[in-house]
Amino acid sequence: MTQPEIFAAGAVLWRQSENGPELALIHRPKYDDWTFPKGKLKRGEHLLAAAQREIFEETGVRPVLGRPLAPSFYDKEGKLKRVDYWCATAAPGDAVGEAVDPREVDDLEWVPLADVADRLTYERDQPVLADFAQDIARETVPLIFIRHAVALSKADWFDQDELRPLNQRGRERAQQLEVLLAAYPTGAAYSASSARCLETLLPYCAAEGIPVSGLPEFTPGTAKPGQAEARLDEILASGKPAVVCGHGETIDELIAWVSGRLGAPVHEGPLEKGSFVVFHTAGGELVATEQHE
Repeated sequence: MTQPEIFAAGAVLWRQSENGPELALIHRPKYDDWTFPKGKLKRGEHLLAAAQREIFEETGVRPVLGRPLAPSFYDKEGKLKRVDYWCATAAPGDAVGEAVDPREVDDLEWVPLADVADRLTYERDQPVLADFAQDIARETVPLIFIRHAVALSKADWFDQDELRPLNQRGRERAQQLEVLLAAYPTGAAYSASSARCLETLLPYCAAEGIPVSGLPEFTPGTAKPGQAEARLDEILASGKPAVVCGHGETIDELIAWVSGRLGAPVHEGPLEKGSFVVFHTAGGELVATEQHE
């Protein structure tokens, strides 16, 4: 299969009205079309960061991302383009604004769901709409598992291993995670009690104004049998968003446990440092998963 050469990100931005769901469609004067807000990634930009930026630039809305939707593939001037989409709603308290640059987007309309198919210019947007519409009734919440970012090597650290901090690369990744995790609804943050796990979540938690709890049940060598699983069951039962940061020795086991609970395919291979997996659930059932390196 031909590999994409152009990457873009966007969302089906929606809101609930008195008459049911309404979706945001934008009009681009350059193409005289009606479509979903989206745009190309900048050099080195992550998909989640691009989705947040493009939605805000084209609608004036700061989005909160829900479950991922089926990506769209199409030819763009002889190159294969891939667009990744998510469901999205406005951040709490965020008023609907206007596009940042009217030369790019000169109109935005909130269109009733039943009328969207007829308003879309491109046939390639129809599968995205269909994917959104088939599960719109369930509002999902994310459970995110992160392996801590890169820490100082054991050879360069002569104190307790629990105190071994992130290195410069790890701190930079923690700052990136502040932006990426902010794409999702804010909830509770849990971590192994080691410094490198806590530091991985610290920029995100500080920016969102939430505490991070260092728990022995997620810490190798201190967890008692069954503690981690019991805590994960509590988190799932709460039905609220949560982030869990752990070590390479345990994070894959935690992911496997939740996969089993939700009937999801088991994550294969070790999660790389600074990477994360997202389970989108609704009513205790799995709706979608995604992984970001």
